[in-house]
Amino acid sequence: MNKYRINFTVLIGFILLLSLAGNAQVFTQVNEISASISATGSANMATADDAWALFTNPAGLSRLRAPELVTGFSRPYSQSFFTSQNAVAALPLKKYGTVAIGYQNSSSTYSGKSLSTESAYTVSHAFYLQKDILSTLAIGYALNIYQVDYGRSAGLSGDGSDGVNLGNGLCIGLDLGISGSLHERSWVGLFVKNLNSPEMGNSITSMRLPRSLAVGFGYEPYYGLKTDFLIFQAIGNQKTQYRAGIEYQVVPWLMLRTGINTEPNRIGFGFGITKFNFTINYAYVSHPVLPETHQFSIGFKSAKYDK
Repeated sequence: MNKYRINFTVLIGFILLLSLAGNAQVFTQVNEISASISATGSANMATADDAWALFTNPAGLSRLRAPELVTGFSRPYSQSFFTSQNAVAALPLKKYGTVAIGYQNSSSTYSGKSLSTESAYTVSHAFYLQKDILSTLAIGYALNIYQVDYGRSAGLSGDGSDGVNLGNGLCIGLDLGISGSLHERSWVGLFVKNLNSPEMGNSITSMRLPRSLAVGFGYEPYYGLKTDFLIFQAIGNQKTQYRAGIEYQVVPWLMLRTGINTEPNRIGFGFGITKFNFTINYAYVSHPVLPETHQFSIGFKSAKYDK
């Protein structure tokens, strides 16, 4: 009992330390990472236990018990000129934790010509600091290589065919997350995005990439039902976002999800179907002004093996 109290004292200490550090996405902040996340209002950071944890809290990768491959696609706000896609491959290495690589891309086009492209290539590692029958404490970190291509100017023709190249940029960002649980029924997590405050461009046109801090809580009152609550703060933005979501496993092959968030006020819902180690997820996310977003993802997880 004393050991488990000490573990959570350490966890709270980590949260306070990282909160102070966070205050001192691809670049455009996008909450809709995958269908399974978006459907819960993007609230399930604390309970993340699949390959998508790479983008929401890399510490959650420590819970993987089998190799996993996932990929997703969407047209944010149903806009034909705007596309977003991503993919993750994760591999548990038994006592050495879990490693994962990921890719994110968002691009906008007009008349078949690229206006801008944002990409991120991610490498991550997660491992348990402590794990026993009562509690767990895990840490995860991710290194992101960000790249942006601004395409070409409109030019005299107005369609970019005779425009000039507007340039590109490259920088590196560091993410850090921690996750803890009690009896694998109550969870708490913290995720700091772009902890090192990466900067892109030269001294005249430089810009800092968005940083954010998220603290999440999860509870599973009984098997198959998970509830999540998350507080999200973009550094430099006075508005704090609150998110809440529910995930319910109706039968072994069907998962239902719903969630809400504030700033802006949005609602999401969706489902996941798992058969023969393949999972297909769908999510619908509303917006108070813009059209809705429909999101799809697919994943494959091999047979489990002991860690």
